[in-house]
Amino acid sequence: MMRLSPREAVLALITLAIGLAALTWWGGARHLARWTTLGRTRDTLEQRRQVAERLVRKRAEVEGRLDELLRALPRYPADRDVTADLLKLVETTAAEHGLRLTRREPEREQSTGELYEVAINCNWEGTLEALVRFLFAIQSRGAVLDVRQLNVTSPKGTGSALSGTFSIACAYTRSRPTAAASGGPRHK
Repeated sequence: MMRLSPREAVLALITLAIGLAALTWWGGARHLARWTTLGRTRDTLEQRRQVAERLVRKRAEVEGRLDELLRALPRYPADRDVTADLLKLVETTAAEHGLRLTRREPEREQSTGELYEVAINCNWEGTLEALVRFLFAIQSRGAVLDVRQLNVTSPKGTGSALSGTFSIACAYTRSRPTAAASGGPRHK
């Protein structure tokens, strides 16, 4: 059997310790990165859970406000085209406040659950005062009308006259069709 001198034994132990440390560091680095990722994921999930719990606690309040807003919206029959009525509403509101609409172009009706919406793109001309009064009137209607985009230009040499474009969203609900109107079963 071979005997190691004390100096060789110490060197062998130091080499073994450095090797074990290197292996631990190399193996642990991969795990450390994974643990860091898992920690971030855990934090993100915890934040999402807290938001979800807050939403669940406020569900009744939010549903109550939604029902209130839906009741405040105009209700139209399910089979009626309301674009003309909405165009007339926007034109009347603009005319009442001194804003002249030079072009009105409705988009297609969009629906999300019980809520329906038609966007109307308009070109307009008028004064700053007329524009402000028009926007205030739109805002006063609550959730029925909402200006989504507004562009204002001041043509050169026209003094206080302004022109521009806006896109206004008109929200409403629809009545559910009756069984007879929807082609459902009829009883004789």
